[in-house]
Amino acid sequence: MIGGGFMLFMASSCKHEGIPADQFPEVCFQTEVLPIFQNSCGTTGCHSSGGGHGYNFTDYSGIMKAITAGNADKSKAYQAITSTFQLMPPNNALPIDKRTTIRLWIEQGAKETTCGSTGSAVTTKSGTLWACYDRDIQPILMSSCAVSGCHNATTHKDGVDFSSYAKTLERIKPGNPGTSPLYNSITAKQNSDNFMPPAPYSPLSKAAIDTIYSWIKRGGLNEECASPCDTTGAINYTSHIQSIIELDCVSCHGANNPSGGIKLLTASDVQTVAKSGKLLGALNRKSGYKAMPPDYALSTCDVRQVELWINQGYN
Repeated sequence: MIGGGFMLFMASSCKHEGIPADQFPEVCFQTEVLPIFQNSCGTTGCHSSGGGHGYNFTDYSGIMKAITAGNADKSKAYQAITSTFQLMPPNNALPIDKRTTIRLWIEQGAKETTCGSTGSAVTTKSGTLWACYDRDIQPILMSSCAVSGCHNATTHKDGVDFSSYAKTLERIKPGNPGTSPLYNSITAKQNSDNFMPPAPYSPLSKAAIDTIYSWIKRGGLNEECASPCDTTGAINYTSHIQSIIELDCVSCHGANNPSGGIKLLTASDVQTVAKSGKLLGALNRKSGYKAMPPDYALSTCDVRQVELWINQGYN
């Protein structure tokens, strides 16, 4: 339940496109949002009209008591479905597409819209809309920029250091990606003098670039965000593993002279390394394996998703 004196950790976000929510087609409450709440939250014994627990998620007026229109992160309902402390629904996390739909609906104003039978299409692309420094930006920079010999605290090549928030802030213009040296360098023409990361490191993925764009556009804030952790049900490469590999591994294990001769560009590449035991051994930083990523450890959630993906047959 949402009430009852329990503290809910603020949580931000499903991973989706790095552009403002109002640039997506409008999400329809009646056909897209209400069924999610009714089927997953407003069931008998939980947050139904007679279920108690302080909330009724079977209609618009009841749902809005747990919504702050325009701000998903301040909405108790959204906090609950992305919480790493007391997840709702209990033991059955909503899939990312449903969390994305709810977030977009809230960010678009949480209106009681009524649409046709198909509602409005919600386009999910790459990147993170509500990007946070610790959860989304720092891992990208640590794996692709703040590496030994480049822009870490020891080397700080050309006076640039991406090993901390304060140093990274020196390379952005909050609110304006287009005039931010960081964004300009990762989107420059490849092989130009200011393109980053330079060879032999691989260029950042579109998801990573979109995420950095979104973070700068929102002000380059040093927010702390919890990460929703899907470790229930089927874990598959496209929905769960690919983003982990792209954001944390491809910079070293891409097409350009992959580190250790290990390439991790495709699902087949990752599957081959996973079957050898090297992938999980490195991510768990076990003795006998080279710790990966070398400068930081992946979250428990990310490692667990990789483990489940392996156990479920590399789908």
